[in-house]
Amino acid sequence: QTPAQHLLIDGGERSAGPTVVNYLRGQGVKALDLVISTHPHSDHIGGLIDVLKAFPVKEVIDPAIIHTTKTFEEYLTLIEQKNIIFTEGRAGLSRELGDGIFMALLHPYKPSDAHLNDASVVTRLEYNQVSLLFTGDAEIISEREMISRGADLRSTILKVGHHGSSSSTSPAFLDAVNPAAAVIMVGAENKYNHPHTEIINRLQKTGVDVYRTDLNGTIIVQTDGVTYKIKT
Repeated sequence: QTPAQHLLIDGGERSAGPTVVNYLRGQGVKALDLVISTHPHSDHIGGLIDVLKAFPVKEVIDPAIIHTTKTFEEYLTLIEQKNIIFTEGRAGLSRELGDGIFMALLHPYKPSDAHLNDASVVTRLEYNQVSLLFTGDAEIISEREMISRGADLRSTILKVGHHGSSSSTSPAFLDAVNPAAAVIMVGAENKYNHPHTEIINRLQKTGVDVYRTDLNGTIIVQTDGVTYKIKT
């Protein structure tokens, strides 16, 4: 949420839809300028169904890959029915969001449906001296590609990839990002045992402040472009 625009990245499971809608309304959101769907897995696009129904949305960005599920089909149908602008999410796409806030997509570089997680749209937001990196479910293959291509990964706050799975947040990637704080979006007592202990230890050993939605609930990051606050 910026002074000029309202953006949303992913929407969680289908069951999370009403919670997301109610939260956005509670923040005074009446319309969304941009929705970024990182990839088509149901735990990322499911909640967007209710969002697309509840709010006028100007534009949707996603990796433009096909996934044969009813949830994905409903998501595509809503975009078409509501005449929402659709943009393929590709590395190199950048936007000026007003008030000195910049958005840049760092991944994917090309279309690929071989592995949906590694097709994730990775977004970096920058406001003066503070930056945030949103990685979707991008795994080590994607991390290596971004590093090898010289992507500007260094960020103040990292949204940890793939819910804290050991398949993401490699030592090399963490070194490239060099965050001060990390946010892990993960359901309590999930069947995958996310976040993995290996990742928590890796973050803590490098001095990163770790926040988890399963332990901290809703996590709010606020910044004036110089300093930042994280509220739980």
